Amino acid sequence: MKLRPLFLCALAALLCSCAATSVKKTWKAPECQQPVGKIAVLTIEERDPVRQGFENRFVTQLSKSGNAALVTHNLLSLPAIKEDKRAAADRLRENGADALLIFRLVTIGDSYREIQPGGERYASTITGIETMGWYDYYSVGFMNMSPTYGSLKQDVYLETALYDLKTEKRLWSGLSKTVIKEFTDRVAEMDPLVAKIVSAMRKDGVIR
Repeated sequence: MKLRPLFLCALAALLCSCAATSVKKTWKAPECQQPVGKIAVLTIEERDPVRQGFENRFVTQLSKSGNAALVTHNLLSLPAIKEDKRAAADRLRENGADALLIFRLVTIGDSYREIQPGGERYASTITGIETMGWYDYYSVGFMNMSPTYGSLKQDVYLETALYDLKTEKRLWSGLSKTVIKEFTDRVAEMDPLVAKIVSAMRKDGVIR
């Protein structure tokens, strides 16, 4: 009987974690009427561990549904892609890719919120000596002694775009929002974030 409350708490925590990411909107090209072929995944991120982490997760999620996919962090650096995009596309096609999935940060919005759960409680405090008043009495002020808790929240907007490597046309795009709080495990949030994006792609019919 004692395990049930713990199980419910763990389940609630899991659901809250999954609910931190939502796909706000998607777009699909009218001519994209069937799933694409092999997908090369590119994360626009200069930090190698972050780029590798997202690309690996996308490939894993895509492969689970039978979609062929490959990472690009071991094939092309971001400076090399920027220097010669056509050569980069040729390199991806040489490795069997038909489409390119680009994942990038759009913007981050910060917000700070303070909560005072116990209401306001004031206590008198001595602030100094009043030299202008009668008998030089000490000045007495009042300070709010109630505990205040603050929390920082970030709204992270990310764009995922799918391109045809042959025509260079955009086939699909999606905008996602991830809410990150101070206690959020950012690494753990990568998996549900990628899973929701892949689910949106599947719903729109661009992948299996």
